[in-house]
Amino acid sequence: MTLENLEIKISDVTKCLITMVNDLCCNTLSKNWYYILSEIDETIGKNLFEKNKIRKKTNEGIAPKHLEEITQDLALLYTNLYDINFYIYKATKDKTVIDIKYFLKTSHTKDFYETIKNNDPMWHCKVAIPPYLSSIGKPTKEKKKFDVNWQLGGIRYEWYLFLYRFEYYLYKTRKGFTNL
Repeated sequence: MTLENLEIKISDVTKCLITMVNDLCCNTLSKNWYYILSEIDETIGKNLFEKNKIRKKTNEGIAPKHLEEITQDLALLYTNLYDINFYIYKATKDKTVIDIKYFLKTSHTKDFYETIKNNDPMWHCKVAIPPYLSSIGKPTKEKKKFDVNWQLGGIRYEWYLFLYRFEYYLYKTRKGFTNL
């Protein structure tokens, strides 16, 4: 893949991600896009909350880059890339920082590596859904939009999480479950 083609691919996947976020989130995203690059490490953290804390701490130390710069960084890894995932890391009215997480082919077992070594990488757009939007014992009828920055924490996130846990507690006690 040429540098020009890679830049076009990154731009296309970014546009797809922005469309997904606009459908799911209440934020107005800036078209001033910056990127950070990070490797997917499956050994970090035991649960979602722990992984988010580690991810936030790690990403705070990375300087966001423009499309041209991130394309050059990704081009160096391209032949060894297995999976490329685009997430919104942080969105403000002035800039949108997109986290490009990648998984290397060499991170797999030796046997599996032999089957994938000549494959092109897979590209994905992902939007993390906050845990407090899951339904508790009932189907959800309405689509609620949420803050794309929920993983960064904040008072609104903590409040919604508290309400979710309280509703979950009430649901469990009404149903007669004893081991909460």
